[in-house]
This record gives sequence, C-alpha cells and structure tokens, in this order.
Amino acid sequence: MIPAEEAFKKFLDGDKSAFSVIIDEFHDPLIFFIYGYVKNSDTAEDIAADCFAELVARPNRFSFRSTLKSYLFSMAHNKAVSHIRKHSRLTLLNDNSSLVADDDFAAIESSMVTDERSRRLHDALPKLKDNYRTALHLVYFEGMSYSEAAQAMGRSPKQIDNYVSRGKAALKKILEEEGFAYEE
Repeated sequence: MIPAEEAFKKFLDGDKSAFSVIIDEFHDPLIFFIYGYVKNSDTAEDIAADCFAELVARPNRFSFRSTLKSYLFSMAHNKAVSHIRKHSRLTLLNDNSSLVADDDFAAIESSMVTDERSRRLHDALPKLKDNYRTALHLVYFEGMSYSEAAQAMGRSPKQIDNYVSRGKAALKKILEEEGFAYEE
C-alpha cells in the first residue's frame, strides 16, 4: 500500500481513485477517534465524512508540512469539539442512553481492540481526563509522534509529553484499583 501523502499527491494530480487509499487507511481509526468525543457512531461517521469531504473540497489546505494523518486527526478533533459545543445544551437534556455504543461502533471497536489487555486498557480510557485520553489514543493507538499528536490537539509537544506521562500514571492507578496487574 502506498503512503497516504503519496496517494494524496496522486489525487491532486488527477488520479481520483487514489483517494480511496486515504479513506481505506483512515476511515475506521478516524471514526473511532471521533466517537471518543461525541459518543454517537452516526455523528462520528458524519464528522469523519465531513473531514474527507473538506480534504476533497479544499485540498490546498493540506500543505505537506505534517503528515496527512495528523492533519486529518487535527481536523477531526476540531470538528468534534465544535459539534460538542453546538450540541451541549441538547446533551444535558438527554438521558445518557447515547453513551451506549450501537452495533456499527461495536464492530469498529471490536476490530480495533482485540486482546484482553487492550480491551481492559480501552475500557479504562473513558475514565481519564479528556486531554490525557486523547493524547494516549493518538500516541499509542494511532502511532503518532508527540509532535504529530501536538499538531492534532493544538498543543505543544511538551504538553503532549505531560499528558501522556500523567495519563499513563492515572491509567495505571485505575487499572490497579480494578485488580489488573500492571506491567512496565
């Protein structure tokens, strides 16, 4: 498979089929990431589609100074936060039933979280502060460097380092409280 940046260059040069490489690579991880914010798979899919649509409609916004992955996740982060801000009043009125994952998200989730250790980690992540959870997700689940995660979150690499360190400590404490033997 060709790298996403190379596929995007081909797309810009007129090869419309090259965009499917980008969608194949980032569709599920992007939805999974957005779902962590909005807690609704339909909304997460809509926001992910908006990210891809914006990449097609405004291709010159991506300047190749970063990875396409960090650019898309940054866009997804911003769109998810905007969605939350716009719908915060409605969320307060809901009965929290939207916090339960539906079948579509469950399928994506099970494909991304496979073994028991990962499943326990994944179950403990929602108990962390948002910034810790997001930084850990980007660095460990998405494989981003601290500078890529910093760009996606609109923070400095040092802040990401702090979020990851504090998030790991908080995660360790949560897992130990739940009886999980933590291994360094």
